[in-house]
Parts: sequence; structure tokens; C-alpha cells
Amino acid sequence: MAARPRRAAAGAPPPRKVPPLHLYLGNLSYLTTAEELAALLAPFGPFAAPQLVLDPATGLSRGYALVEFDDPAAAAAAAAALNGSFLHGRVLIVRPAHAGE
Repeated sequence: MAARPRRAAAGAPPPRKVPPLHLYLGNLSYLTTAEELAALLAPFGPFAAPQLVLDPATGLSRGYALVEFDDPAAAAAAAAALNGSFLHGRVLIVRPAHAGE
């Protein structure tokens, strides 16, 4: 008789995948490109392409971007290293994104 897989204890939550972590990158110069942000974030691990937020009326940058990391530790390392650093003469704000950003 083959052994049956064990079930989780009654009332125990099912195992879940760690959700990706989105970072907010703010106080960006209007000259900043998604390619520059990708180069800045590359040393911290794999991530989805940065989404530079544009004004729909003008097509110009709104001064912030969002990026998604699969590994929360990589996102935390990027935030710790880059928050307060300079890009195009401006002090970057890098932190976990809040809902609605």
C-alpha cells in the first residue's frame, strides 16, 4: 500500500507564495529614463522593468517610478542602499510602495 501525502492540520492556513514587492522610487528628475533606473537596480537582483509614471496629457515624467522585485530581500537591499542617494542631482526616495501608488 502506497503512503498517502499528509494533509495540513485542520485550521492551518495553506502554504502561500511570497508576493512580489513593489518599490516606489520618488523625487526623480524629469530627465531620468527607465534604462537608467534598470542599470541602478541591476546589482540587487532580478526585477521587472521599472515603470516610469508619465503624465497622460504631456507624456512627461511625473517624477516617480515603480519596480517589482520577486525577492523581498533584494527589494529591501535596494531600498536600503538607494534611499537618500543622488541621481541627476536629486536625492532619491526609495521605499516599499503603498497600495494605490
